[in-house]
Amino acid sequence: MITEQLAALVRKAVLAARDAGDLPLDDTEVQVSLETPRNKQHGDYSSNIALTLKKATGIPDSREIATRILKHLPADSGLIERAEVAGPGFLNFYLNPSWLHDMLVRIEQEDQRYGASNERAGETVLLEFVSANPTGPISVVNGRAAALGDVLGNLLAAQGCTVRREFYINDALNSTQIDKFAETIAVRYMQHLGYPVLMPPRDPSAESVVEPPLAPPEDGRERPPIPFPENGYRGDYMKEIAREILEEFGRAYEHLEQAERARAFRDAALQRCLNMQRSALEAFGIVYDCWFHESSLYENGEVERTLATLKARGFTYEKEGALWLCSTQFGDDKDRVLVRSNEKATYIAADIAYHDNKFRRGHDRLINIWGADHHGYVSRLKAGIAALGYDPNRLEIILTQMVSLLRDGEPVMGGKRHGNVIELKEDMLDEIGKDAARFYFLLSSYENPATVDLELAKKQSNENPVYYVQYAHARLCNILRRAEEAGISVRPAHAVHRALLAHPAELDVLRKLADFPEEVALAARDYAPHRLTRYAMDLAGLLNIFYENCRVLSGQEETVPAELTEARLALVNGARITLRNLLGLLGISAPERM
Repeated sequence: MITEQLAALVRKAVLAARDAGDLPLDDTEVQVSLETPRNKQHGDYSSNIALTLKKATGIPDSREIATRILKHLPADSGLIERAEVAGPGFLNFYLNPSWLHDMLVRIEQEDQRYGASNERAGETVLLEFVSANPTGPISVVNGRAAALGDVLGNLLAAQGCTVRREFYINDALNSTQIDKFAETIAVRYMQHLGYPVLMPPRDPSAESVVEPPLAPPEDGRERPPIPFPENGYRGDYMKEIAREILEEFGRAYEHLEQAERARAFRDAALQRCLNMQRSALEAFGIVYDCWFHESSLYENGEVERTLATLKARGFTYEKEGALWLCSTQFGDDKDRVLVRSNEKATYIAADIAYHDNKFRRGHDRLINIWGADHHGYVSRLKAGIAALGYDPNRLEIILTQMVSLLRDGEPVMGGKRHGNVIELKEDMLDEIGKDAARFYFLLSSYENPATVDLELAKKQSNENPVYYVQYAHARLCNILRRAEEAGISVRPAHAVHRALLAHPAELDVLRKLADFPEEVALAARDYAPHRLTRYAMDLAGLLNIFYENCRVLSGQEETVPAELTEARLALVNGARITLRNLLGLLGISAPERM
């Protein structure tokens, strides 16, 4: 990668200056940072290393330090054409065009592997993301976590990691929300059989409302209203699940007690909701290696074994009939209940057991992607795994911020079908498609709230960033296709006269292409896939400038020398490969025609 190579050369020059007695340095580690100057006249890269060494060297003049470093910069690196001292002591570096030209050869040779590396080969990572409660649809907030998790998996795999993707299903038998879910399905089932439903008011000052049956009773006789569960699920999707159960099982459960009917429907209703979630995620391009059931932790005795381990390690105590974890010993703000006085395990007990299971499966690193509302849960989970004897730093928890949808400048509100949840598939994917949704979710850091303008996301213009980038790829493919139709062969980059690529617009594209492997590495290291969406837009912009200034194929208005056409076709092909690989990492299609 360019900056790594350049930083290594600068570090080598600093150490050479020290060894020659030009810089009075001890064994202080030399940290070299590089940035891209806004003004191209100041070079391709710039470093403030001289300014940072003022204190360590005792030399007050940063320009003097920079000059001494510059004297020891290797002259035969092949990477740097020239370097100079600027301003208060910045070192500006100008890359050797021949080095940039040779990048085209590398891009073609590596092809689909361009941008990838084996830097983290041997490392196993388990990514758990979305893990939405199995009681409702996948929301747009879940969708943002899905895009982030899936692309992080692609990025880590591109660095050589072995990556597994996992969805954790909160289906514990002692779950209050699952009980409410099943009770609601049971009521909606009866509503399909001709029973009205007594709905509690949303406003305590209002009166209850009776919802009519969803179908008339078969015998024509009126049925008494059935009360809707307190805090039940109001979305109309519950009626759809109940209808599916009715179609499968008929009226067999009509005359059971309400609680017994709910227990009977529990698994069938959960499975249908999970199928709905899986369908939405697959439409978004998300495929998991494992759907892990929380209930299996109880069935296999893993929760009990984990509690026994915590007891044996001396990190639990009993108080007021409950079992507590000594989580304050590991940085939590208070101790946490593991087993309530009613002998029911808490969520944290199951979560600690789940992460024990993850580690025992042999993963080096665990990454969880949660919503920002789980912020307070992080310290207690890390305390739990530390109490088991694991290094808590092996678990990283990413908290994603909210997503808002706009249409014509107005916020999009959740519909009746989903109980006011803004749903990923129906409210977003069905309108703008998978590619646009992914790109917009990844435009900004997960640490910041995201806003998606649905009308903009549908536009086929340069105003729409995903269209802008995909069109850039299609245009590259079109140039190569037109060359083939004109009988002009696209020769390998090593066989063309690459030195002809000397126009500033051509060199700008080459620099950007050369940056790609480092962008992938940094996006993987920092969990920052938004770097790639920004890179894609920047590359598309540079390609537009290239088209305006550097004609590739001869036309009526301009004749391009054959050797220059060959060189520019090699540049076009290198850009095509890079953009295709980038879109692949984002899980976005790279259309060849638009």
